[in-house]
Amino acid sequence: MASITSWTRLEPRARTGDLRPSLEAQVHDPAWMLARQWQLGEFLGDDAGTPVWVRVRGHADRITRYRPGPATGPGTDYDGHTPLQAMAEAEPSGLRATSADLRSGAETGQHLLRLLRSCAAPAQAVTEAVALLLDDFPLGLTGAEGTDDPATARYLTVLRGKVPDGHALASALHTTPPTPGEPGWGLPAEAFPALRDWLAWYDERHLTAAQGQEAWDPRRLEHCFSVGLRETGAQSTLTAPAYQGGELDWTDFTAGGDTGLAATVNRETLLSTTFPVPVRFPGMPARRYWEFEDAHTHLGGIEAAPSDLARMLVAEFATVYGNDWYLVPLEVPVGSLTTLTSVVVGDTFSSELGGPTLLPTPGAGNGDAHWSLHRLSTDDGGRRTGLFVPPVTVSALESDPIEEVLLARDEGANQAWAIERSVPTPVGGTLDRSRTAPILQPTPSMPGSTATYRLMTDIPAHWLPLLPVESRPGSHVLRLGRLDGPDGRPLQPLGRLLNPTVPGAYDLYAEEVPREGITLTRAHRYARTADGRGLLWTARQARPGRGESSSALRFDHLEE
Repeated sequence: MASITSWTRLEPRARTGDLRPSLEAQVHDPAWMLARQWQLGEFLGDDAGTPVWVRVRGHADRITRYRPGPATGPGTDYDGHTPLQAMAEAEPSGLRATSADLRSGAETGQHLLRLLRSCAAPAQAVTEAVALLLDDFPLGLTGAEGTDDPATARYLTVLRGKVPDGHALASALHTTPPTPGEPGWGLPAEAFPALRDWLAWYDERHLTAAQGQEAWDPRRLEHCFSVGLRETGAQSTLTAPAYQGGELDWTDFTAGGDTGLAATVNRETLLSTTFPVPVRFPGMPARRYWEFEDAHTHLGGIEAAPSDLARMLVAEFATVYGNDWYLVPLEVPVGSLTTLTSVVVGDTFSSELGGPTLLPTPGAGNGDAHWSLHRLSTDDGGRRTGLFVPPVTVSALESDPIEEVLLARDEGANQAWAIERSVPTPVGGTLDRSRTAPILQPTPSMPGSTATYRLMTDIPAHWLPLLPVESRPGSHVLRLGRLDGPDGRPLQPLGRLLNPTVPGAYDLYAEEVPREGITLTRAHRYARTADGRGLLWTARQARPGRGESSSALRFDHLEE
């Protein structure tokens, strides 16, 4: 019968006051434990040895050729010093949109004047040559664009006629390299070393691609390029078919055969004998018997549905097989495809089993031995054994976007729009087009009526239509259309993202603009190379948009 005034409590009572024997977990019958191990077959295991040393042999084939775009051809030589992501993202040299970059052109021109005036040439000859340079390469805009910008007008008022356009001069020198007598401008022989030094400084100041050698595909909104390497008697090509920009890794590449890159042999033999260390990860069971485990990672609390096979495999690896994995470090050169030829393991049972163990080549065995990580996909859907470490920057500083374009769907108008949100100004600033773009207002009215008839409703001038065009039967592209401005002339995009490098219509594959839209940006990036050089380039990147947009476009509309 239960009572509220009495209860029963169980309390442990030690036979002695010393807790040390209990904490030691002593085994009082070792023979019994050995018998149980024999019954369970633990003594028959042939993989119970602990690895003591590992010898790894292999070779690393460096990439020696680079080719932008999806086209075929020999490409150009690649020395491995310039990061691949910078070469792929760099814009073509001399690329001009409707407005030029006056500030950088003036800064490079000023630096040339400083070099010429400090050289050993006669001062009078340098002065006359500078006057000719100012006449041949004047600082200014290519047309009438930007002249209504007060900041641009003030900038040109101060510097016009005082400094040459460095961009135009560098473009001319790239076409005709500076040699004594060519080009002219009356420069004496003592001034040509300064001119060559300035051109080298200009090329290193801002990384650009050669004309027609850019990797950006404006129809796919991604970069495409290939690198080539030569293995023993065979050419191999690694292609990045859809690099979105930002961070480049081995997962962006696919492996292929000989595509005419004509790479040269640059192989480094690898041989390393090291001591393996057990793999450690958060939540791993403690190795010591009485060690308290970290509770930050609770592997036992993982929730998984019947279809979450990968999650259950990770949990099983962590709780059951976590102590069976060892880490063997191997340093490989950057910018190479590393292939292992042999892995030899010496364990604690090597002397009893007849010596070290030669492991199967990764990815070449059957069953579990066929498994390997970091394998490249091939063009035919297979897998290529080898570890590719692309030469990229660890981190790069990125400026605020100097240009931004939003590609969005408009279900109400049943079309897509290219919205220029911001564009660069000629003096190096950024112009917010949503605040400065005029509103197109076609307002024909009917005489004697209070209602106003509009052929179409008001559309901001920075909203450019993307019209569907059937490029071939069953295939459609989005072609950039034009709207007429208040003066009757068609409005043109002010930035570079919507201006194709090849003159003609700007076409975009329709599937590249999903319902969530696409945000295109241009920004400056700066990074340090492996040899400590500073590298600056202008990169384009495509990011997810913000959903659908509404232009409120209506046709045959009456307003009271």
